[in-house]
Amino acid sequence: MRALAEWLRPGARGDGSEGPLCLELGATWSAHLHGGQHLALTCADGQLWLTREGDARDYVLGPGDTVQVDAPGHVVVQALRAARFCLAKWPSGTGRETSHHDPEACTP
Repeated sequence: MRALAEWLRPGARGDGSEGPLCLELGATWSAHLHGGQHLALTCADGQLWLTREGDARDYVLGPGDTVQVDAPGHVVVQALRAARFCLAKWPSGTGRETSHHDPEACTP
């Protein structure tokens, strides 16, 4: 039921995509993925730092870079420079293929 509520929340696109989302310098965004959820975050502009629970690596993303998260846990993103990014979220078993996203696709 929680997954359905997340899927139907205001502002979410029907395809599980969101964005672009904007962060000012130093601002953060976070989410908690539950088992079976997947997330692809694509930096459209600026620079982002991403860390995720259970992954010893940190990621620095520039325009066009994508990080895919398919394990449960907390994800935190911080803007190293003012940035825009897009998200694609989907539950497992929906047949959606994981792929890199074109940053131009998340411009309004």
